[in-house]
Amino acid sequence: MLCNALIQPHFDYACLAWYSKLTQALKRKIQVMQNKCIRFCLQMKNTDHIDLKEFQELNWLNASDRFTQCLCSSAFNFIHNESPEYMSEIFQIAPQNNISTRSSQLKLNQPFRKTNMGQKSLSFLGPQQWNKLPNEIKLCNSINTFKHKLKKYFFDLSKKCS
Repeated sequence: MLCNALIQPHFDYACLAWYSKLTQALKRKIQVMQNKCIRFCLQMKNTDHIDLKEFQELNWLNASDRFTQCLCSSAFNFIHNESPEYMSEIFQIAPQNNISTRSSQLKLNQPFRKTNMGQKSLSFLGPQQWNKLPNEIKLCNSINTFKHKLKKYFFDLSKKCS
């Protein structure tokens, strides 16, 4: 509870603004800090390995998945008209074509970039991550259900990779 109340909010604070622009070394340091919190919460030794099992025990996502969850939550709020007006400058719902397929439901328009510039911006990463999600997650009715299904999706993906 201590880590959830005092430390986790520091990871989440404005992570949409800064996480994507960090170097790999700084992202690794954030993950190391999160791993230390997990060791503290689970009363593990400093040398104990942190694996998916420990993340699931605390019901935490790793730093990069947590960033993606925050990003997709912002997109969810935008699609359900629960976000501030300025988000319409960041996200745009993709126009539906005449042929409606399962993959074309609830898509966001991803801006075209000729170069790498702007590919770490919220307006580029948000639609990219949102459009990758399965429709069963996108079609949730509430933000809490969405976040729980998204977390389960990330845990399932991590299991497949390991």
